[in-house]
Amino acid sequence: MTDVLNSPVADPAAFFAAPPTTPLGLLQARSSFMTNSLATEKFEAAVANAREAGNHTLAASGAWVSGDYSRALELADQEQDLGRFIAGSSLLELNQSQQAAELLDQDTINPDSFHAATSLAALECSHDFKSLAKKLAKANLSDADRAYFTARLVEVDGNLSAAAEGYETLLEANPQHYAARFRLAFISDLHGDDDAAMDHYECLVNLKPTPVAALLNLGVLYEDREQFEKACGCYGAILRRDPNNPRARLYFRDAHESLDMYYDEDMERKEDMLHQILRTPISDFELSVRARNCLSNMDIRTLGDLVSHSEPELLEFKNFGETSLSEIKQVLTAKGLRLGLRREDGSYIVPDEFDSSGSLSDLELDWMGEVSDEQREALELPISSLNLSVRCHRALVERLNLQRVGDILRFSEEDLLAMPNFGITSLNELQGKLDDLSLIIRKGKEPSSL
Repeated sequence: MTDVLNSPVADPAAFFAAPPTTPLGLLQARSSFMTNSLATEKFEAAVANAREAGNHTLAASGAWVSGDYSRALELADQEQDLGRFIAGSSLLELNQSQQAAELLDQDTINPDSFHAATSLAALECSHDFKSLAKKLAKANLSDADRAYFTARLVEVDGNLSAAAEGYETLLEANPQHYAARFRLAFISDLHGDDDAAMDHYECLVNLKPTPVAALLNLGVLYEDREQFEKACGCYGAILRRDPNNPRARLYFRDAHESLDMYYDEDMERKEDMLHQILRTPISDFELSVRARNCLSNMDIRTLGDLVSHSEPELLEFKNFGETSLSEIKQVLTAKGLRLGLRREDGSYIVPDEFDSSGSLSDLELDWMGEVSDEQREALELPISSLNLSVRCHRALVERLNLQRVGDILRFSEEDLLAMPNFGITSLNELQGKLDDLSLIIRKGKEPSSL
């Protein structure tokens, strides 16, 4: 229930060498690996490796941390405390609250307070408030979670004002408490205070992975304001994790149809650019022989062919495993694309990320000051034109699947140094080559939007 603890550790090897043994430990790991794009990418690749190696216990924990709840539910050992928590909380996220309540029925007194709070949340989501009230007194909860469930029962009794005061008091002491902020957003929406509701929901979507309920409700509010592109972004974020989510699929279709009713010059430009990019041959990218052969055997010749397939469809093909999947996902990410973009009517979804990587002409280079036309042209040069050493070239092109010089500037010095086999020598070499083009790598940790 309580979103906690930003840990400085973001090394997947540490997670798999000494995996968390409690739900609270998993939550701490989530705050380490899901708040930085490079750390997230490295972590998800390590989870895929664990799954390929048949280590289901580790893979289930890793899948839960990264928000892959369907996979976590499939792999969790429900005979063990931690596995039961993973399965139960995954069922909640997948909107199967009754099954979650049945699975976690005896866990309200679990020594791990986060586990206990999740068992009460299952009763809350299944609307079994009688059992919730009965078990609350003996449940092993943090003070914040006890205050939350107490306010929640007040809300159920119909006293919304008193409940809202309880949530506000809780958030003053613990601003990261997800459930309290969600209920406060819901009450604000119920009273017609859309601005307050949107403020709360937009705060919640900064959590990684973002809770589905918050994305759905925020999407509806965006639709009410005719901000259909933002609404599609919310529903699309859900579908990227759970392509079969029925509400997200329905809402996305409706919002996209409404979007089509308005002339949007920017969206038209994005769609034109998307169709150009989707014509790019797969042969233009540096892929392993196995991945290239698999795609060829599947008659996948262009990026458009590739994004027309979903992740499960690729994995069903003979000899196409998690390693090849991770490899092509990196290629797509570098282009601002992802799998499953083709709609049933044959058109393509324009992902939120696409505009940031579809055109380097719009790249913000604030740390460099005023950018000349010559520098903008240099952004479009292929990385091969830099004549880098083999080690440096492999790190950028093979590991990150970057193609153009401008793609490099998405990453800061610290981001690059965090990559395996990319040290200060490689960084100095790269910056030396960029100096010749009057380009500078940004300092700091967070990736720039491209």
